[in-house]
Amino acid sequence: MASHRGPPSGPVRLWLSGPRWWGTALRLSFHRHPPGCGGQFQTTEAFRPDRNSTRMVWMKKLGRTLACVVILAAACGSSDNLGTSTTVAPTTTVAPTTTVAPTTTVAPTTTVATVESTTTQGPDIPYHGYVSTLYSDPEAWLCWPGVEDVCDRDRAATAIHANGAIEVLAPEVTSDPLVDCFYIYPTASQDMTPNSDLRPDEDEEISTIWRQASRYSEACRVYAPIYRQKTKPSNQGVVEVPDDDLIGGPGTTGFEIAYADVVDAFRYYIANSSQGRGFILIGHSQGAAMLTELLKREIDHSPMLRERLVSAHLLGGAHIGASGAEFETISGCTQVDEIGCVIAYNAFRDDSPPGPNTWFGRTWHDSSWDIASWDDLSWDDVVSHSSLCVNPAHFGSGKAELNPFMATHRDLEETLGVTTAWVTYPGLFTGECIDDGTFGYLSVGVLADVGDLRTRGVDGELDPQTGLHGFDVNIALGDLVTAAKTQANNYAVSNR
Repeated sequence: MASHRGPPSGPVRLWLSGPRWWGTALRLSFHRHPPGCGGQFQTTEAFRPDRNSTRMVWMKKLGRTLACVVILAAACGSSDNLGTSTTVAPTTTVAPTTTVAPTTTVAPTTTVATVESTTTQGPDIPYHGYVSTLYSDPEAWLCWPGVEDVCDRDRAATAIHANGAIEVLAPEVTSDPLVDCFYIYPTASQDMTPNSDLRPDEDEEISTIWRQASRYSEACRVYAPIYRQKTKPSNQGVVEVPDDDLIGGPGTTGFEIAYADVVDAFRYYIANSSQGRGFILIGHSQGAAMLTELLKREIDHSPMLRERLVSAHLLGGAHIGASGAEFETISGCTQVDEIGCVIAYNAFRDDSPPGPNTWFGRTWHDSSWDIASWDDLSWDDVVSHSSLCVNPAHFGSGKAELNPFMATHRDLEETLGVTTAWVTYPGLFTGECIDDGTFGYLSVGVLADVGDLRTRGVDGELDPQTGLHGFDVNIALGDLVTAAKTQANNYAVSNR
């Protein structure tokens, strides 16, 4: 039986710290998560678990459900702290699921040291001879080249034009991609623990990877390890966490547990599977935070790795400022044919820009911060910078049409007869990078009339704290994949 992933096994966790609250969010049916929660929207009927899923997975879900009943009962008793209620969007259709085999549970670690790069570099191969107990196991990879997994699911899409005309777009198939992609998913786990286990859930980690990373298969060989990320319940204050995780960020317990897995997977991939190929780093939200730290600790000061860095697509993150001061040798991309650079942005609708207390669009966790919890934070009293914004549609200033790819929702199936798992909307969105000195963000214009089915999820009232965080990747996924193809071609030419 084909595995759902390709090589290793071990613990999983994500990080994305932020204030703790319960609330409601966009028009899709999901609870608002604290900043860094990954922002994947749960629709009324999300990914359907495989009927052959193991009993352990279902027991895990049952326990999670019972815990949530208790939590919600308490939460409902105090509605004053809840955000504005919003309309629920229709359900989302997804590609067929894949059987998920259970992996060994790893007990949580109480104290975790910061992971620095200490691996010996060979004369030509970074991490020469590197061995990973966890990531040498194929079960620890949700996507691995040559394995039938979530990154191989159907990518056919339906283009829906403003006049109602539709056309089916066949997916592009690349038999021998020029480069690799190393992808780290955002906060997806609903495990009732500070950091997640290593059992991927169809509705959580796997569906997130399908939505964000699978289309990159047109440009690269995709590697996606499972890791012990900081969970949504821990970010929401639903479960007890170590004191330093009340703020989180590099150097804190939950972050370093997650990062230890990410760097372990990256070193294993480079030493044992990359064969000297160039690589693109891809991450959203917590995943972007992990890869930002990977760039700092592993790549920025390594000439061998920098030479192989095709680019980094780090969306919805909060640790890269517009000045790029976080790195010594790596900067934001300024033109479409540039390699070795970063594409990053946080998306907000143009008629709902960041407000005074908005989290995304500016940097978090400056070394000068001296607060014990997010409740102590005053943006007027801490050091913060506007975030890097690179528009993947044209890498320049001014507006440009965005090329979105999103999961089909039921209204499109019933009204327009859409049968593909993906849809794209030509001419619906525009994007423009804005830097007002406090926030740096991708301002998204919506070119549609009221009631246009294509705007479901991005119309209506938005959470002012997060904007379009849940759509960061998909609002311009076609542009990101095109950029990856262009960057891969330029890398291949420059390394002949």
